[in-house]
Amino acid sequence: MSTESLKLQLIERLLRTTDEGLLRKVADLFRSAKEVEDEDLTDEHYNIVKEREAAYKRGEGKSYTWEEVREMARKAKKA
Repeated sequence: MSTESLKLQLIERLLRTTDEGLLRKVADLFRSAKEVEDEDLTDEHYNIVKEREAAYKRGEGKSYTWEEVREMARKAKKA
């Protein structure tokens, strides 16, 4: 099952359910997952990412295709 089809199935089930307890459990799960995500980046790292995103949007940043990234990884692995 693809990620997209799983998402759609979950959305459909959430829309159909009337079980408030289940909805609260799902909300808690998302809340706890968000807390884990938030802990992954320090404020300093978050600011660096935001600065790089802004530079990219201004056309100042360099972006790579998946093929370019894969090739760079292969070269780095050989070195």
